[in-house]
Amino acid sequence: MAPAAAKFEIPDVDTNPFKMAAVGNLQLLKTLIEPEENAEGKTAAPLNVNMKDPYGCTPLIWAARNGYLEVLDYLAAHGADLEITSFGGMRALHHAVNHSRLPIVERLVQLGVSVDVKDDAGNTPLHFAASRGILNPILLLLNAGAKVNVTTVQEVSPLMKAVSAGHVTAVEKLLSNEANPNHINTEGNTVLHLAAREESWQLLVDSVLGRDIVHLDVSYNKK
Repeated sequence: MAPAAAKFEIPDVDTNPFKMAAVGNLQLLKTLIEPEENAEGKTAAPLNVNMKDPYGCTPLIWAARNGYLEVLDYLAAHGADLEITSFGGMRALHHAVNHSRLPIVERLVQLGVSVDVKDDAGNTPLHFAASRGILNPILLLLNAGAKVNVTTVQEVSPLMKAVSAGHVTAVEKLLSNEANPNHINTEGNTVLHLAAREESWQLLVDSVLGRDIVHLDVSYNKK
C-alpha cells in the first residue's frame, strides 16, 4: 500500500493578522484594521489590534520580533498595546532586543515603553542585550535609563549574563557604566566564578579584576 501523501499547510497570510505582521505585509494588515465597504454595502468589524495568538503574541509583538518598523508604527498608531505580554512574560521590547532589532528598540524607547520591565524569569531587556553581547542595544538601553544592576529571580545581573556568554566587550561596557562586579547570585556565584568557566576566561577575569573586587574569597556555590 502506497504511503499517504504528505500534507502541507496552506499559508494563510492573506487572512491571519499575526502572519501578516510577522512577514511585514502591511497592505493586507490594513484591510483588516481598516476594512472597506464591500459590494453589498457592508463593512466587516475592524480587527482587535491587541488580539493574541496561541503564543500570547499580538501582531505588534510579531512585527517587533521580526523587525518590521513600518508595521509596528502603524499598529501603535491604531491602538496596539506596547506593554502587552506574550509567552514567558516577554513584551515587545524583550523580543526586539533578543532578536537584535535595533530600529525597533529605538522606536519603542521613543514611544515610552518601560526599559526595566521584567519577564516571568525576571529578565529585563538589558539582560537579553547582555546575553547577545551586541553593544548598540546595550548602549541604547543604558542611555534610556535602564538599571544596570537589576537582577532576575535567580539574582542574575546583566553583567553576569554577559560574562556567562563570554562577551568581553559587553562586560567592559557594563562595568564602565557601574555594573557591580561583587554581586552574588542565588547559587553563590560571583562574576569571577562565571568568568572562570568560559574559554575567554583570561580576558573576562582581567576585565573584572580591573575593578574593586571584595569577594575574591567567596567559595563557588556558597554565600
